[in-house]
Amino acid sequence: MALSHSNPLVSLNSSTPTALWTVPTVTTSIETRRQPQYQNVLIQNTDASIVIYIGGPGVSTTAYGVALSAGQSITLDSLGPNEIAYAISASGTPKASLLFVTSA
Repeated sequence: MALSHSNPLVSLNSSTPTALWTVPTVTTSIETRRQPQYQNVLIQNTDASIVIYIGGPGVSTTAYGVALSAGQSITLDSLGPNEIAYAISASGTPKASLLFVTSA
């Protein structure tokens, strides 16, 4: 198992879902947020009071997948090479912390 903290904090907002990482489309591009194939990712809400919502590209504050209260985390298991999670905040501009876990 290998741990990678390649993008420790992702800034979120309350108006548009934010991709928590990107999948490179060109092998020569350098991505600051990328997801290697078939891994787990731990997503933590690092804010002290704002709720964030985790889901697909259509996640919103009224049609959300999973609500993470301040300080809570969730692990997404066995993600495929093109799967991306999105997040939006209930208000303000909180941050989400990511920890990628891959098989060595």
